[in-house]
Amino acid sequence: MIRTVLISRNYRLLWLGCVTAALFALSPTVLWAQEQDKPADLTTLRQKYNAAVQDDRLDDAVRIAEEINWLVQEPHTAVLLDIARLHARRGDKVKCFQSLKRLQGAGYWDVRSIMGDEAFAAYRQDTIFKELTRAIWANGYLFMLERDERRDFQKPEEVMQALALKPGERVADIGAGSGYFTVPVAKAVGPTGRVLAVDIRQEMLDYLDFRLRAEGLANVQLKKVEPDDPLLPRGEVDTILMVDVLHYIKERTAYARKLRDALTPGGRLVVIDYRPRPFAERPWGPPPEQQMSKESVDQDMAGAGFKPVEVYEFLPEQYFVVYQISE
Repeated sequence: MIRTVLISRNYRLLWLGCVTAALFALSPTVLWAQEQDKPADLTTLRQKYNAAVQDDRLDDAVRIAEEINWLVQEPHTAVLLDIARLHARRGDKVKCFQSLKRLQGAGYWDVRSIMGDEAFAAYRQDTIFKELTRAIWANGYLFMLERDERRDFQKPEEVMQALALKPGERVADIGAGSGYFTVPVAKAVGPTGRVLAVDIRQEMLDYLDFRLRAEGLANVQLKKVEPDDPLLPRGEVDTILMVDVLHYIKERTAYARKLRDALTPGGRLVVIDYRPRPFAERPWGPPPEQQMSKESVDQDMAGAGFKPVEVYEFLPEQYFVVYQISE
């Protein structure tokens, strides 16, 4: 499928610079040119879509509709960006911001192109411009978190099975992001359980709030926190889940001490993060300066009074370790 091929290679390129700052350096136009010398014919795809709908093959129809969207989205957003640039050059800030809002609503994600564009230089310190660029950043980050390829190496169903969460359990999801694990965790602990989903980005929490309402889940509390403090309630959490988050933490032992204080007696800290690999082997994931071995994580956790009690080996790119407080 065209979109699958494009996105798979796209994200292998994009992940190289994927940190909480501006994430994406390559334009979709360039990626499209690199990946597709002969794009799929839109008329043919529409015919296939209509046939799938008529035959009630809805799964096929959704897949084809996604291909159509991928084809039309880039030229659509390119025009909206041009309109925003023109209004900026004309000095019409209101219409420029309205166009950027439309651009963000259309799914545009290349925040670096906006921030580096001299057409918008006069507006870079404007509060609304900053809000718009953060929303555009969020488009890209959410897309990355929810990409289909993540399932291949993250194996969320197997992770949830290994966690064996029980109804009524109290769980903290650190760096909840799009809710990739928050939602299945909330379903697993049920209405008698509680999930505290924390993140340093309000944009992520806003999206997660929408997702939880759509899912009909009322047992999740959202909380914006600081990078160095998860702000968890003392002694009230049974399981703390950190998936693809620890490599962002600068002072891991100090952070782990705060996590330890939040755990109930017998509680556990679950860390899933990337095994170190050179760029030639894995040109995505955490940059070299953020990569850390399981052994170094064990050492950091030991400094906070944790010991590993379970290690799972089924994730192809990551280690999966359960820690508990040492006796």
